Parts: sequence; C-alpha cells; structure tokens
Amino acid sequence: MTEKKLKTLAEHNSEKLNTNWDLYSNNPVPNGISCPMCEKEMMDSNPMMMLASIPPKKNVHCPSCGHSDYRIA
Repeated sequence: MTEKKLKTLAEHNSEKLNTNWDLYSNNPVPNGISCPMCEKEMMDSNPMMMLASIPPKKNVHCPSCGHSDYRIA
C-alpha cells in the first residue's frame, strides 16, 4: 500500500489565499444552504468572522425573508 502524499502547510495556505476571496471584505456571501423558512439560499452574514464556540459557528441570514441563525463552520 502506498502512503498518501499530503500537502505541506505552505501549499494549503497558498491554495486558500488564491481562491476568489476578497480578504479585506466582510460582505455577505451565498453559502448554498436552504433557508428553513422560505427555502431560498442563505448567506454567511460576516464570512470572515467565526464564533469561538465548540463547534465553531458562523452567522447566516436569508436576504429573502430575513430569517437568521448560526451554522457550524
């Protein structure tokens, strides 16, 4: 059995930084989660912020109906 080639920490961080993130923007972004109230797509309210809870969570909201909640990050 061959051992799986793992990424280095530098490779992982470089890939994450090269995604289409605006590192200086905290504008809401769609997250692909259906709203439990109206079934429209919810958004991460503050994508660059996370609650330091166990497990970590992010604030989400629905721009269509105004419902808000938290999702596990």
